Amino acid sequence: MSKPPSIPPHRTDPQPGSAEQRRTSRRRFLGAGLAAATLPIGAGVFAARPAAAAQPTADATGSRPNLLILMTDQERTEVVLPSGFSLPARDRVAGDGVTFGLHHTPTAPCSPARSTVFTGLHAPVNGVLDNVGAAQPDLSATIPTLGTMVKAAGYHTCYIGKWHLTQNITTDPAYLTPYGFDEAIDLLAGGTPNEGTQQDPGVAQQAEAWLAAHAADSQPWLCVVSFVNPHDMMFCPRFYRLDDVPDYGAAVPTNFESDLSSKPPVQTVWRGENEAVGGAMPNAVTAPDDAHQWRQWGNWYLELLRRTDVLMSGVLDALDASGRAADTVVVRLADHGEMGGGHGLRQKGAMIYQENLRVPLVIADPRRPATHGSTSTALTSHIDVVPTLASLAGIDATAFGPLVGHDLTVLLDQPGGSVRTSLLVTSDATSSGLGLPGLRYCIRGVLTARYSFGRYTTPDGIDGPPSGYTFECYDRLADPGELHNLANDPSRASLLKDLNDLVNQLIADELQGGGTAHA
Repeated sequence: MSKPPSIPPHRTDPQPGSAEQRRTSRRRFLGAGLAAATLPIGAGVFAARPAAAAQPTADATGSRPNLLILMTDQERTEVVLPSGFSLPARDRVAGDGVTFGLHHTPTAPCSPARSTVFTGLHAPVNGVLDNVGAAQPDLSATIPTLGTMVKAAGYHTCYIGKWHLTQNITTDPAYLTPYGFDEAIDLLAGGTPNEGTQQDPGVAQQAEAWLAAHAADSQPWLCVVSFVNPHDMMFCPRFYRLDDVPDYGAAVPTNFESDLSSKPPVQTVWRGENEAVGGAMPNAVTAPDDAHQWRQWGNWYLELLRRTDVLMSGVLDALDASGRAADTVVVRLADHGEMGGGHGLRQKGAMIYQENLRVPLVIADPRRPATHGSTSTALTSHIDVVPTLASLAGIDATAFGPLVGHDLTVLLDQPGGSVRTSLLVTSDATSSGLGLPGLRYCIRGVLTARYSFGRYTTPDGIDGPPSGYTFECYDRLADPGELHNLANDPSRASLLKDLNDLVNQLIADELQGGGTAHA
């Protein structure tokens, strides 16, 4: 990756007395009363360090808990649950912890999103730009992961289920040792048709057995339980009979769009790809039969959520039965979202829409009962997961190299706080552009509490001039469905320039040196 572009003259002095006084800058937000705030600057290079670099200590609660991660694939936060439809396991975790209501993946699809979860690095820094395969190398084992860090600090580590950060999957229990996991159990790859329906029950059973077997451990542990579903939606309706799906009362998304001409052209191309992979769906919902088909599609998504919820309940019950619930932090998250018919689109790809990027994150720490059931509206990103869970384990993750993510444990105690005013979005997956020459599918963008902004270009234009960009911008306060692209409104030029400058700043702060971390 070439060097990021020069930073526009868009800075003021940092707050005097700040611990980061010599490293931070002010970001100015124009329009609608967005206030300036100080953001940390990181080098972006995450060099491997010896295991001895991690010196475990008790966290702020005075103990080192077990860590249980329940992970789903292709689950967005933007799901409207019909009356009478519930997801008890998800509700259970939320009631025992803090829900991060504005949590986002900084990229999609599967492998890039997962790489940010487990390394704490943006995809252009860790090198996983697309789903692993012939054109995308595996995640480099030289880059420390969450498993690497907690194992170095004395944790026993286990990974069960979908991995998707290396191309080849084996039954060797030591297969993920280079990535910091002592045990690899029932590993799954990329998500083929019906894989979730067929394999997720086995993942849950393995997790339940593992929790029972480690009930008496004196050594703290990290266990990742990674389900495939609701990823089976990728192949719907091609491989499913929608008439067989229970009618839960799913509705057609209110922001369904037939005409995408005001949006970046990659979205129209992606609509065609959806049909090639998942089967044809109506591109309009004005006819009753077309609307009915989209409601059936939505019911199938709800059904897959329900199935994973039942499996999660079994894992949580096993944790309770092991007697370790009181000293185990449960983390529920998803790798990336699912468009779900929003804007007439499906799956996930080169888009800045909330359905694509906004994903669940709930952290249930039994040692913090005062904030159980709370919701934080702070902007958070997958790159925050590593520093947060390392902190809960009593580890300084920066001992392994610089990080630009934030430790969210402060929000576990004070959910009303914030850790950033903006977050960086990237997309470089060739699969999102289908390899079409000249198609602008690479994104550098930013999300703030109010705005979603992205600039689209070709791979060779990422560091090029604005003349090579296609812009997209939404005011989610005035336009929560993200229907009206402000990039087409000349009166918003000042706002667009400000957000574009902010993207340049975030690139310099968080991707600087990104060509060396995975070299």
